[in-house]
Amino acid sequence: MTMTLEEKITFYSRKDATKFQKYLKEKNCSARISVEHTFSGTPYLEGTIVAFEALIDRIITREEDKELFEIKADLLNREKSITEFFAAHKVGDVLTDAAPAHLLAQLENIDANGNDNMQKTATEEFVNSLMILGTLEDNELLNGSEELPQYTLTGIKEPKEMRVMYAYADLGGILPEDLDGSGITSHIRTSSSTGYVVTTGTEIVRAQNIDDISEFLDNLDVDDDEAGRFADAIFFKQALVAKIHELAAGDITTEAGLLAALEAPAFPLGDTGDVISFDLSTDYLAGVVSDLRKQGFLKGRDGKIKSC
Repeated sequence: MTMTLEEKITFYSRKDATKFQKYLKEKNCSARISVEHTFSGTPYLEGTIVAFEALIDRIITREEDKELFEIKADLLNREKSITEFFAAHKVGDVLTDAAPAHLLAQLENIDANGNDNMQKTATEEFVNSLMILGTLEDNELLNGSEELPQYTLTGIKEPKEMRVMYAYADLGGILPEDLDGSGITSHIRTSSSTGYVVTTGTEIVRAQNIDDISEFLDNLDVDDDEAGRFADAIFFKQALVAKIHELAAGDITTEAGLLAALEAPAFPLGDTGDVISFDLSTDYLAGVVSDLRKQGFLKGRDGKIKSC
């Protein structure tokens, strides 16, 4: 059964989810791990560079569309970059320096030691190199994988005949009938992902020794936004529980009275000068109160509350 004061955070690997579970247990907070799979698809349009150029040129004569102009510029850049790449390489070349890991290492080194102009140029080159690699892979002209430190060029094609894809949503100015006879077809790319979800026990909102939780999460394989959301949620819930304890220890004796009291414009956060406000639904507050009763933090029934 889900508890209102529980909080969840999703990791990319079971190993790091387990590390975080261990961290919480060392802080006397229970935690469980579950696995969540997702499967989704994104519709794309696929065709050769020359087919897309012809299609966009035809539509632009009918109506001006900023997104189509941007795609046309991208097509011209792809064609130019791939032409230059093929001019500098031959079939059988081992592209050690073109591996994503190598390119990223170069970029990180420039980020650490270069000036702004160097960083801007390096970033543009990194993105362009990834575009070339992606286009070559989509056209089955590379042998290798992201796990290997190198790629081998297995073929060369006329750049205009290279097949490319654009998300259907990026081509809003295109009508279904525009695709008739264009040589451009739909391609739905599906993918699965697996997340390892750590669900904390409700006692985390009363934990006093988790000030280093954000720092600990920084060293794990978890999305930065997800880690920030989780840490914030714990802090907000701790502030709410502390305020409920203060009000219940005073003259608030019912859940209705508690909800009314929490509708105040704002409450101070300790001695910081900062404030926090709470906009809670009746059902959410009832869930919080229920969890706190189970923890022995509050007592009372039938809408009555009293601090323990």
